[in-house]
Amino acid sequence: MKGFFSNPLIVKEMRERFRSKKSFWILGIYLFVMGAILLGFMYVEQLDKSLVPGENREWFILIAGLQYGMICFIAPALSAGTISGERERQTLHVLLTTQLSPLSIIWSKLVTSLAFISVLVLSSLPLYSFVFLYGGMSPQQLATLVLFFGVNILFFGSLGLFCSTCIKRTGVSTITSYGIAFFFVVGTGLLLLFIGNLLREIMPSQYPFEEVWQLPVLKVLAMLNPVVVMGELFGETIGPMTDFPMPPWAAFSIVYVALSIGLILVSGYLLRPNRKQRWGWKKA
Repeated sequence: MKGFFSNPLIVKEMRERFRSKKSFWILGIYLFVMGAILLGFMYVEQLDKSLVPGENREWFILIAGLQYGMICFIAPALSAGTISGERERQTLHVLLTTQLSPLSIIWSKLVTSLAFISVLVLSSLPLYSFVFLYGGMSPQQLATLVLFFGVNILFFGSLGLFCSTCIKRTGVSTITSYGIAFFFVVGTGLLLLFIGNLLREIMPSQYPFEEVWQLPVLKVLAMLNPVVVMGELFGETIGPMTDFPMPPWAAFSIVYVALSIGLILVSGYLLRPNRKQRWGWKKA
């Protein structure tokens, strides 16, 4: 931890990010909008019917859905320009001449780029007190949801950082990271529905409606889809996730943390200026 807080790159970028007035304005506006949406939803629901304790799970789903959409939209963009931006400013070579290793630079960039979105998520946790007040969710669900958000922030940040390391232009890197993130969030779900419905149409006798969702390939696709896993956190049982050998959020966390670590390690390797000579390759 002493080395973490004495890292000059982390200290420099943390000061630049959190000492600006823009960061506090963004944080204040974000909390105001989230609170206004939640209170407005509560007011409209109160007009239709009385608030019944324990039957207000929709508030929990509303806040969680808004936060996850914010994570999917912001996290890749925050890290997709970290390394490519250094290249465009022609400061990457200067950064590589410091005593920081390429992996330390990658890790420092990841921490500083995702620190602000982590603050946004943590600062909005008091809004869930409205849901606790009327019931509809448990502390265990909230803790699991925070862990789920943390895993997604780490993965999307690592994905954006990997694209920024591989691609020289920030704009292209951002678009590429959004495209890959779209595949994991939406594409895996569409692929899940397509394969399941296709098997039911081609071989209805061999794969009836209930049994087709128990195929291992569909279970793996369901485990990789964050929307399906988040639905399980809300108590919405989805076909492919039934009879799963372990909690879906646990399997999701293991796979995505492993992918994040792999992306970080590969990014650190790609950032090495002498990697081709090290492996005996010739320069192009």
